[in-house]
Amino acid sequence: MTRSKGAVLLEKITGIIPGISGYQEREKRRADDLALRGRVTETIARCRQRISDRMNQLSRTGKKGSLRAVGDLEAVNVLLERVEDEIRYAPGGYAGWFDREGVELEDLEDLYEQDLILLEIAGRMENHAPSGAPEAGEEWVQGVKRELEDLRRAFEGRLSLLKGWEVRL
Repeated sequence: MTRSKGAVLLEKITGIIPGISGYQEREKRRADDLALRGRVTETIARCRQRISDRMNQLSRTGKKGSLRAVGDLEAVNVLLERVEDEIRYAPGGYAGWFDREGVELEDLEDLYEQDLILLEIAGRMENHAPSGAPEAGEEWVQGVKRELEDLRRAFEGRLSLLKGWEVRL
């Protein structure tokens, strides 16, 4: 027996965030939505911390070009913080979808797909940020910026999806 697309996507999400029930029960939808967004924002926060650590390292060295590098890193950190806040403080689910009794399988599959994309992008973004003291040159910053833009677009897509459901109700 083959499993549905929704089951496969949900399995991937629960592999990343244990305890997610899959938005099946109305009263759990908001909690699961918050847990998912919390996981993404925790990943962004770890990325921001790594960048802050790197800025501190650079400011202590006083090497040529370190001031410009700190400025570049600060700009990325500001962008990260903005996206983190957008995701963290977004409404806890749109009322129309989170309050309705029955959720269509196609809607769930679409949401699972968007959620998995968010989690995967956040993970890739964190992998770009250094965990130790990186070598001179901050090429990894460009990787973080690219993933950050992808993350922002994915979250906007998720919001559009949920808003679109409200219109259909």
